[in-house]
Amino acid sequence: MLWPVTVAGVLLGSAVAGVPGGILGGVLGHALDRHWGLRRWSEVPAQLGRWLGLRPDFERVLFLCLGRMAKAHGRVTAEHLQLARELMQQYRLDEPQRLAAMADFNRGKLPATSVERQLRRLCRQQQGRNAELLDSCWRMGLVHGRPSAATRQLLERWAAIAGLGKAEQQRMQQRHQRRRSGSAAPVATGGGLQQAAAVLGVEQNAEPAQIKRAYRRLLSRHHPDKLMAAGASEDELAAAGEQVHRIQQAYEKLKRYRGFR
Repeated sequence: MLWPVTVAGVLLGSAVAGVPGGILGGVLGHALDRHWGLRRWSEVPAQLGRWLGLRPDFERVLFLCLGRMAKAHGRVTAEHLQLARELMQQYRLDEPQRLAAMADFNRGKLPATSVERQLRRLCRQQQGRNAELLDSCWRMGLVHGRPSAATRQLLERWAAIAGLGKAEQQRMQQRHQRRRSGSAAPVATGGGLQQAAAVLGVEQNAEPAQIKRAYRRLLSRHHPDKLMAAGASEDELAAAGEQVHRIQQAYEKLKRYRGFR
C-alpha cells in the first residue's frame, strides 16, 4: 500500500527543511491520506477534482440541491429537516458523512452558493444518476403538498439541466403525491442484493459493465417519455414510472455492493 500524500509530504518537507521537515510532512500527509481515503496515486486526480469542485460527489450535490429546494418553500421547516435525515439514512451515511451532508444542506439554503454550477457538473459526469437526484428533489418539493411557484420553477430548471422530459417529471410528482396521501404503498427500495440483481436480470456478482448495460437497457425500455410517444395511457405511464424507480434503486444497491461508479 502506498500513501501518496504521505510520500509527497516527506519529499517536500525534506527538500524544504531536511529530516525534521520530512517527518512533519509525512505526519501531515498521512493525516490527509486517511482523511481522504487515499491509498494509491491513481486516486489522487479524482480526489483533487472533488476538492476543487471539478468532480462533485453525488451526495454533496444532492444535499446542496435539497437545501435550496427547502428554502424555496419560503422557510425551512421540521418536515424538510426530517426528510433530509431520512435520505441520509437511505444512503447509509456514517456520522462524519451525515455532518457533511447537513453542512451542504445548510450551504444550499444560502443564495450565494453556486448550486446549479455543481449540478451541471454532476449531470455531465454522472448522467446515470440524474433522475435519482431529481426524484429526491421532487420529494423535498412536495413535503408540504403542492409545490410553490418558486419550487416548481427550480424543479423545471433543474430537470432541463438533467435532461429529463415532462413525462418523467410528471411521474415523479404523481408518485410522491400518492405517497403523501397514503393512496398507494411506498415503492419498495429494492430489498436484498439478490432481489436487486433479479430486478436488473443479472447475477449478484456480475461484472460492472454487465450491470451497467442491463440498467441502461431497462431504463430505455420503461422510460415514460418513450412510452408517452408510443401513446401509453396515464396508468401505463404511472406503472412505468414505478418500474423505473425500482430499476434505479436496484442499480444503486448493486453499485454500492460492487464498489463501482
